Amino acid sequence: MTANSSPSVQHDLLICSTILNPGPSLHSWLEYHLRRAAMVLIFMDDPTQRNMFAPFTEHDRVLLLEGPSDRSDMTPSGIMNRIMANTQTAVSYALDNGISWLLPVDSDEILYDGGDHSWQSWEGVGHVTFMNHEAVPASQELTNCFTECTLFRVNGRTEFMAYGNGKSAVRVTSGVRAGIHDFVDYDGEHRTVAHPVILHYPNPSFDSWVAKFGNYSNFSDFWWDNPDAPVQIQFMLRSRDLLRAARDNDNWDEARDYFATWSLDNTAREHLLQTEVLRRYDPMAELLERSGH
Repeated sequence: MTANSSPSVQHDLLICSTILNPGPSLHSWLEYHLRRAAMVLIFMDDPTQRNMFAPFTEHDRVLLLEGPSDRSDMTPSGIMNRIMANTQTAVSYALDNGISWLLPVDSDEILYDGGDHSWQSWEGVGHVTFMNHEAVPASQELTNCFTECTLFRVNGRTEFMAYGNGKSAVRVTSGVRAGIHDFVDYDGEHRTVAHPVILHYPNPSFDSWVAKFGNYSNFSDFWWDNPDAPVQIQFMLRSRDLLRAARDNDNWDEARDYFATWSLDNTAREHLLQTEVLRRYDPMAELLERSGH
């Protein structure tokens, strides 16, 4: 498929994602989002992994692209810079191909809409922010977090491991500029909605947590090393320090104990469900139901 070919499905949405180390669960992620989007643009954060991406790009509505050539900065700030550059490329793609809406969705996120696409037709609205909820990590290793993690921390009711400010879709017009979770210089008004939501699976298991932070080079307490922009996600800073110490000392006990506090035991889970601090979502089960399986 060429970059100038136009999609021919009913949805008027482009989803883009910057991905490193694609795993088997990406099949589920793609199947789910191709039911919601006209196209999915995948940007390889490491182009030497092209062969790893090949099984996921057989669909004619999935386009594989390379992002910025300089990938030497593996700090979270450096990765965010590349994501914003890739999202800006996706803005241009949407404009060139007549797709009205763009939404960046990371490979550890699901746009959970229950089949409701009505936000795309709201008159006068140019920017929609979806709240995000965060998956409670499993106490065991996982094959597919999207099918096995169904318990989520509700936004605003408890501390998160990762971001809590939602993700935004933009109605694409000339001049739109991409941020990391939102856009600027769009036409129309902005709305924040409680549904659809973004389901975020940032650290679904102990091993995925270790691997994720192992991909980062050492990073400071400040975004872009700017003292005016402190990292306020305490889980992120604590993870950096604990996992570095575990590797240096070859002792993982403290790291395991810390991660276990985020997994929660059964008693804590039931209590937090009853008090609505936690909520259940199972997007993949609903996908199967809608498919008639």
